[in-house]
Amino acid sequence: MLNFFAETLRETLEESGFSQAEISRRCGIPAPHLTQMKQGKRRCTPEYDLRLSRFFGITPSMWMNLQLDYEFMRAEREKGATIRKEVQPSAA
Repeated sequence: MLNFFAETLRETLEESGFSQAEISRRCGIPAPHLTQMKQGKRRCTPEYDLRLSRFFGITPSMWMNLQLDYEFMRAEREKGATIRKEVQPSAA
């Protein structure tokens, strides 16, 4: 399953015209963290969302929303059927 956040971040970094080291420095995000995020090995945090949004001129929360969309889809795929069997809707 495609990690929307990681894929979009990777594409954005590649298309920016800046080196990853320069983006890391200018955003204040440690280079290893940026690398791990674009590989889908590290989650986006609210602080990193704000930093990346500011740098790229993107609306804050876009990065977090991509991360959450991916995580919800993954949870549905991995646990959705089990949860529907185990949890009965409230009668109220």
